[in-house]
Amino acid sequence: MIALLRRYWNELVSYDGGFSLVLVNGLLAVPLIMAAFFYPLEVLAIVVVIAVVSLAGYEGYVLWRKRHPSHV
Repeated sequence: MIALLRRYWNELVSYDGGFSLVLVNGLLAVPLIMAAFFYPLEVLAIVVVIAVVSLAGYEGYVLWRKRHPSHV
């Protein structure tokens, strides 16, 4: 049974996990960087809006979890 589990583990688990996320984020950043060369103020405004919305969403989630704790 243990040999079967080891075989499945070796076949199904990828060891490059986190690095593949970095590569995907890099692919998403390239068009933004290229656009920043031609439209710097517009790209800056978009980045600031995304950062503010992300921060507000995260802080809203934190406040929600503080006021509505899980009953597990």
